[in-house]
Amino acid sequence: MKFGSVFNPRGVLEINYKISSIDAYQNVLYTGDEKGTLNRYQLQPDQAMIIQANQAQSKSLTKSRIDQIKVFPQANANLLVLSDQTLYFVEEKTLKGEQISKEKVSLFALNEFSKINQFEIVIVTKKKEGFILQYNQKAGKFECMRERFLLPDIPVTISFIGNLFYFGISKKNYSVINLDDKQLQVANLIMDIGNNPYIKATDNDEILIITTNNIGIFIGKDGQMKQKSTIQLQNKSIQIITIFKQYLIVLFDNLIQVFNLLDSKPMSDIQLPSSAKCITQTSNHLFYGSSTEIIYLYQTPPEQQIQDLLKQGKVEDALQVFQQYNQNSDASKNQQLEQLKLDCGWALIRQMQFQNSLNYILQTNFEPRDFICLFPDYYYAVEKLESVNQNPSQNTISLIINKYVAEYNKGDPKKSQELKLQARDFLIEILEKKRSILTSTQYAYSMKDKLTLLTSTQIYNQNQWHAIPCEQLLELIDFALIKAYLEAQQLSKLKSFLSCNQIYCLSMYAELQAIFQNNKAIEQQQGILARFYESFNKIDLSLEVWRTIGGDSLNQQVQQEACEETTRILKQNPDKNRIFKFILWVFKKQIKTGIQIFYVSESIISPDQMLKFLDEQEMEQDLKRKLKEKYLEVLVLEKQTEEERFHTQLAYSYIDSLFNIFPKDIQPSQIDMKKNQIAGDIYQSLKKFLKNPNAKYNSSSILEKKVKDSWMIGEVILLYGREKRHEEALSQLLNLGYYDWAEKYCCEYTDNLLTKLFKKYKELYFFLEGKQKERSNDQQTQFAFTQVKITINNFLKKYATHSQLNALEVLEMIPENWILADQGEDDGLFQFLNSVISHTLHQKRSTKAAFHLSDMDLLNVECLNASTKQASVRITSDKKCAVCSRSIGEKVFVVYPNAVIAHHTCIKSNTVCPQTDKDFEKYFKM
Repeated sequence: MKFGSVFNPRGVLEINYKISSIDAYQNVLYTGDEKGTLNRYQLQPDQAMIIQANQAQSKSLTKSRIDQIKVFPQANANLLVLSDQTLYFVEEKTLKGEQISKEKVSLFALNEFSKINQFEIVIVTKKKEGFILQYNQKAGKFECMRERFLLPDIPVTISFIGNLFYFGISKKNYSVINLDDKQLQVANLIMDIGNNPYIKATDNDEILIITTNNIGIFIGKDGQMKQKSTIQLQNKSIQIITIFKQYLIVLFDNLIQVFNLLDSKPMSDIQLPSSAKCITQTSNHLFYGSSTEIIYLYQTPPEQQIQDLLKQGKVEDALQVFQQYNQNSDASKNQQLEQLKLDCGWALIRQMQFQNSLNYILQTNFEPRDFICLFPDYYYAVEKLESVNQNPSQNTISLIINKYVAEYNKGDPKKSQELKLQARDFLIEILEKKRSILTSTQYAYSMKDKLTLLTSTQIYNQNQWHAIPCEQLLELIDFALIKAYLEAQQLSKLKSFLSCNQIYCLSMYAELQAIFQNNKAIEQQQGILARFYESFNKIDLSLEVWRTIGGDSLNQQVQQEACEETTRILKQNPDKNRIFKFILWVFKKQIKTGIQIFYVSESIISPDQMLKFLDEQEMEQDLKRKLKEKYLEVLVLEKQTEEERFHTQLAYSYIDSLFNIFPKDIQPSQIDMKKNQIAGDIYQSLKKFLKNPNAKYNSSSILEKKVKDSWMIGEVILLYGREKRHEEALSQLLNLGYYDWAEKYCCEYTDNLLTKLFKKYKELYFFLEGKQKERSNDQQTQFAFTQVKITINNFLKKYATHSQLNALEVLEMIPENWILADQGEDDGLFQFLNSVISHTLHQKRSTKAAFHLSDMDLLNVECLNASTKQASVRITSDKKCAVCSRSIGEKVFVVYPNAVIAHHTCIKSNTVCPQTDKDFEKYFKM
């Protein structure tokens, strides 16, 4: 018996003659031999010896070879026998025969798959003629019903289907004749005939034609190729082709090929022990004859075929068998297919093909305990598996591999070790995939849900499992994965696993801790140990390890990782004492990383507690200042605390930092921020903070205690402005000669500051004028006086119509001796008066125009209101409601200003017209 074959041969009758032809019908089998003898055997389908040899009948029909036997079911199952170029009609019980035609016959064929022409046969004679005989049931004989037709040559293969006669002539071509055509013309088919021509009808509209290289092509009765795959036969001489159920069976000398007719896929090749001569079948049985016996080909059930193929590791063949026997698509088929794929995976494990096995197993909802139980070292206790069996691990992966290696590799220990490593990697990958599914949001498993998963029929231990919650299953998976990662030294995977996943085997901490502490690879990568402690909620132990790593290592990358992990853990597990205990070393190693801890909620550490902590720590003053400054920035600028004192402290911190770089009493001209990037950055931060409208610092305190009388002139002026001490700000700017700055300052505020500035300009003018008279030869005084005159002249021209300048007050302040010139350097007063007068006249005209427009608008509204009030509506019997279109009648109605009428009960609003949606209340308000 050949495992996985669709059919398997079994000899059922030894014969002492040379069989030449065979056919069967229902429970009777007929054979013909080389000497012209017919044999009849009774079949016993339900018994092992299916042929009853003791009831055999024999009849010598001719003295020549019997070439062909065909049971003719329509003629009471009598036989058509071709022997010595003569066609006989033989009575099926007595085997007595009479000659049908006196013609020398080469070939004959029954009309297949035709209900209309089912009593017809076609005969080809030695004269290259063909004719049709029809069986007359009443007369019990054949009659010639149609005209004869000529053939180009004697064909080697023929097929008769309906009204079409197909034939193939060796080394020439395939042809067809339409017997309903009166002219009976031969039409050649386009297919090459090849070296082994054969035609076989497979149904009432399909013919198989064997072409070049023994390729089978399916065509329809119209001669067109079917949308169906071709079949590739063995390149041998074909004895016969027959159809049995959904199979196409091709008989060669010592080989039988089986194909599925539905999809043309090969099912199996059956090597025959001896040369085959002929083949036949009943509705349920298949026989072929060899030189010494008659052999029964019994059909292997598909389930057995699949199991046999799986035992050989031929998983693709097993899947093919399944698909061929399960053509329909439904839920049960999908379930069976999933089960089969899981079985395929286990079958490949038997063959040590672990990677291929994964491809099938991962397509199923497999039970991971089936795999975990093969590795006793990777589960905590047998009880955890929740097995129905007392000992679920009777057959471990080590025993399975050892048995395989002993059978196929002569017990080679190297091969055994290699396979065990492959098996471990296989377990890791399969558990990783299962874990990703169980924890995926796509599948929405609840951790408390009890899962029923798929168990293979092929597994070694044949386990049954109690359904357990998803959380408990993940506990088993996580424990197995961590141990497997450690044993395989897949430290990068272990690191990622501990970093990215919630761990479910927390109850197994003690055993895993011992394994971690005794692992030499972990000694070299303490970061993994720290992640292990964190995953199992041993936060302080994890932080201790990171502190040791960061403190001992000289590698910047290692230090950076230790600092980042420490900061991350402290942020994720905020506790005041823990933060104060472990953050200091991070500040000293990586300040940029450590300051992330400042974002911890103030409910965990208040600002006063953090500032006090920073003040009390032993560290360099510069580092302490930077840390406090950064904390205040986070507190004020990002957390946006409302407390004034922290805003003021931040400003103090910026200023103190700058005074440490550039002393307070240094001259502004000696400072170049571009040459000191640190100072430049701090200065920009200070300016941005002081200008921030949301900043709540105490400007008076900063001004008096820090920046007054320093080189920070811009900040002093800004703070004066914030305190509304404009007189002091303008005085300082004028004393320093910053006239443009003073004017810009005035434009930024209200309080009529430009008028006040002109007053100060005037005072400065008289002061310098008097000083010039006293020192007429002093060039410095002369230059200062000239600059003030130019400044005043430009001021009057530039700000004549500005909102912050009171023109009347300025006119009163202008001295009588100032020159009124329309040209030259002293044209400022003239330009000022010209602009003021023009601007005043324009304002007056604009106000008058606005008055008249307003008055006109008021008159229009009053007119509209009056005309609206005068509107009238005439109510008649024909007047209809604008909403329901019914007569107003005697019901209460509403009249809108636009003469629309509606029933009071029909409207939605008294002010909104139901026809135009116009809101009259809003209209008249406008």
